[in-house]
Amino acid sequence: MNRLERCFGAAVLLVGVSLISLAISEGAQNAGAIPGFAPTRVEAEQQLEAKLRGIPDAAHAEANLRHLTAEPHMAGTEASRRVAEWLRDQYRSFGFDAEIVSYSAWFALPRTVELELIAPKHARLASPEPPIQGDKSTYDKRAVAGFNTYSPSGEVTAPVVYVNYGAPDDYRELDTLGVSVEGKIVLARYGHGYRGIKAKLAEEHKARALILYSDPQDDGYAAGDAYPHGPWRPMGGIQRGSVLYTQIYPGDPLAPGAASTPDANAKRLAPSDAANLPHIPSMPISAKDAAVILSALDGPPAPRGWQGGLPFTYHIGPGKAQAHMKVVMDFAERPVYDVISTLHGSSDDEWVILGNHHDAWVYGAADPGSGTASMLEAARALGELVRSGWKPRRTIIVCEWDAEEPGLIGSTAWVEANLAALQAHAVAYINTDVGVTGPNFSASATPSLKNVVRDATQDVPDPGTGASVYRTWLVHDTRAERMVTPEAPLGALGAGSDFCPFFDHAGIPSMDIGFDGDYGVYHSLYDDFSWMKKFGDPTFAYHATLARILGTLALRLDEADLLPFDYAAYASEIVRAADGLASRTAKQQEQAAILKPVLDASAQFSASATRASQALAAISSQSLDPAKARELNHALAGVEQALLSPDGLSGRPWFKHTVYAPGSYSGYAAEIMPGVSEALDRGDLQVLQREANSLAAALRRAAQRLDDVARLAQDAAAR
Repeated sequence: MNRLERCFGAAVLLVGVSLISLAISEGAQNAGAIPGFAPTRVEAEQQLEAKLRGIPDAAHAEANLRHLTAEPHMAGTEASRRVAEWLRDQYRSFGFDAEIVSYSAWFALPRTVELELIAPKHARLASPEPPIQGDKSTYDKRAVAGFNTYSPSGEVTAPVVYVNYGAPDDYRELDTLGVSVEGKIVLARYGHGYRGIKAKLAEEHKARALILYSDPQDDGYAAGDAYPHGPWRPMGGIQRGSVLYTQIYPGDPLAPGAASTPDANAKRLAPSDAANLPHIPSMPISAKDAAVILSALDGPPAPRGWQGGLPFTYHIGPGKAQAHMKVVMDFAERPVYDVISTLHGSSDDEWVILGNHHDAWVYGAADPGSGTASMLEAARALGELVRSGWKPRRTIIVCEWDAEEPGLIGSTAWVEANLAALQAHAVAYINTDVGVTGPNFSASATPSLKNVVRDATQDVPDPGTGASVYRTWLVHDTRAERMVTPEAPLGALGAGSDFCPFFDHAGIPSMDIGFDGDYGVYHSLYDDFSWMKKFGDPTFAYHATLARILGTLALRLDEADLLPFDYAAYASEIVRAADGLASRTAKQQEQAAILKPVLDASAQFSASATRASQALAAISSQSLDPAKARELNHALAGVEQALLSPDGLSGRPWFKHTVYAPGSYSGYAAEIMPGVSEALDRGDLQVLQREANSLAAALRRAAQRLDDVARLAQDAAAR
C-alpha cells in the first residue's frame, strides 16, 4: 500500500521539556552522546554503527531488486512462494535462522474483468496496459489484469455518475446539486483516501458498482512527463489495489483476530458474516478508458474542484451514458508465505523487529521491492557484524511479509498468532514498504520513537547532498509544522502497511520509514526494474542509504542500555490532542462534561511522563545492574500497550489503540483519539461516553506504567 497517501502529524510541545528531552535535543550538537547509552558505551556503539554503515552496497541492492522483479509475483501464486524461498535462503546465507511460516487466507484472483460503454455510443473498455518499447518486462503476459482484490463478483448495467474522489465531502456536494447515485455505477478518481473507503461510501449511498481510475492531474502528465519519458503514470496505466475495508479490520476477512492457519478445521466466518467485505463490484481502469466515459457524461458541469486533467469539461451525469461491467472473482483459501529470520541475542527475551512485504501486484520495483532490497542489505550488514565477533544484545527478527497488498494478511496473521509473545518480548517494530522512489526522506512513528529516527538520520550521509540525511530532510521539508517546531516533522501512524497490526492491535512501539520522490506508476505494470533504474534511484545509492538507516535504528534499539523512548514528547502530543477536543466542545456543556476525565487523564499522563523522564535522566550516566535494566526496559516498552483498550474501538474492536488509529472514513491517515473524535463528529453522546471512559482509563494505565518507570529508576539511582 501507498506510504505517500498517509497524513502527517506534528509534535508540538505543550508541557515543560524534561531533562531527558533536553538530552535528546542536544544529541544533534553533541556527537559524544547517544540517547539510551551510558557514556562509557557510546564510543563502542559509534564504532559498531560506523562498521555497519560501511557494509551496505548499491551494487548489492541493485542485484537484489533485479532478482525480486524478475517475474510477476502476486500473493497467492507460485511466484510468491519462489520469492519467499529465495529470501529465506538469502537470510540464511547472512547467518540468520530463517524459515517460511505459512498461513492460509481467503482472497481472490480475477477470472473476468470486463467493461463497456453501451450508450450513447459503444466502446469496449477495461483495456490491458500497453507495453512500452524498450521495457521488456511490460510485454510479459503473466501480468495480472487490472482488478480490485475483494471486489465481489457481479454484473451491472446502469447509468454512470462521476463522484470526483468519492470522498464524504464529494457526496455532500452531490446532495446539494440534487444528484443521487442510488442504482448507478459511480466513477471515482484515485487519491485523497484509500480505495476501500471509496467502495464503502459508494455502497452506503446505494450505488450498484464502482469504477476507479487515475486522473492525469493527480499522477499523470499534469504532474510531469509520463513513463517512459518520465516517472509519471502513462494514460494506459492502471492502479490495482485492494478494496477490503481494512479500517474495520485487516487480515483474512474470515478470521478476524485469529491467525489464518492452514488447518481445515480452523474456525472461519462465512463471507456473508465478514464485516470488512464490500458488497458491490468494483474495478480499476486507465485514464484513457475513463476519458471515454467522462466525455460521454452529460448533466451539470462538475464543480471547479472536480475538474481533472483530461482536455474537456467534466460533467457529473447521470444522463444517457450507460455502462455494462462484469467482474468474476475466484475466491479461495490461498497460501501465504511469511519469511521470519532471527539473529539471537544475549537477551533472547527482548526483540527488535524489522519488516516489509515481498508480494507485489506485478513486479513491484518500488512497492515493495525497494524496501525488500534495502532490508536485505541491512540484514547482510548485521550478519557481517556477527561474523566479525559481535553478538546482538537483544534478539533481532527480520520479517518479509506475504499478502500485504490484499489487506496486510501475512503480518496480521503472524501478529495474531504470536500476540502474547510479542507483547511480552517485542520492544519496537521498524517498517519500510515503498522504500525508495526518490531522494526525500520521510517517516512516521509513535511519538516516543520520533527522536530516535531523527537522531539516527543525523549520523547517515545523504548521497545527494553530502550532508546528513537529517539535515537534508530538514531543509527539504517545507510543511506548516516547521513553523511551530525546528525539528523535522514525523507523521502519526495510521494504516496502509505492515506496522498496523503491531501498533494498532498489539501496542508495539512502531515506525515506518523510506525515501519518497516523483512516483506515478504505483500498483501498475510499469513499477518495474526499468522504471527504478531510470527514475526512482538510478545508482541505487538511496537503497544503500535506507539500509544504513535501518541498520542504525536496529543497533540503537538493540544495544541501548535503557530503551530511548521519549514519553515527554508523547505527553506533548496527547495534551495537544486533548486540548483540541476541549476546543471542539467548549460550547457544548454535556459533551464537555463527558470529556473532562480525558483532560484530567491527559494531565496525569503528562505529569507521570515528566517524573519518569527526570528519574531516567538521573541514572543516564550510570552503569546499571543488568536485572534492574531489564526490568526498567520492560516497563518502558509496556507503556504503549497500556494505551490499548481491551474492547477496542466502537464498531471496530480489532483496533485496540485508543490514541491512534486509521480514521473510519480517512483510509490510511491517522485519527488522533479516534473513538472520541469520531463520536463527536457524529454527535453520538452514548458512544462518546463509552469512548471517553475507555480513553481516560487507558491514559491512566499508561500514567501508572510511567510511575513504575520512575520508581524503578529511583530505585536504581539509590543503589
